[in-house]
Amino acid sequence: DSQTETKTKGTVEDIKLFSLGTRKDYTELILKDGTSTLQIYVSPKPFQDEMGISFAKGDEIAVTGSKIKQEDTEIILAREIIKGTDTLMFRDDKGKPVWDERTGK
Repeated sequence: DSQTETKTKGTVEDIKLFSLGTRKDYTELILKDGTSTLQIYVSPKPFQDEMGISFAKGDEIAVTGSKIKQEDTEIILAREIIKGTDTLMFRDDKGKPVWDERTGK
């Protein structure tokens, strides 16, 4: 949703895998941006493996994505992440995932 799109940057504090829908291998980054901590939903792990994308604690990244509310928590669905000189795309301009939702790649 372009109305809720936001940009933020910070340091990766933690990386977790969680279940989302039928997928059991969705990547979540915990991002520290100054004083607050944000949850960033990235993509299925097989997509990242296929594209050679990896994240590590301490990585400095910039995130563009839609802010959504899940229960009492705000989450950002990453559309684009800039890590170093790499710009990584996870969703198109309309917010549709760029990976195959059936295979996760």
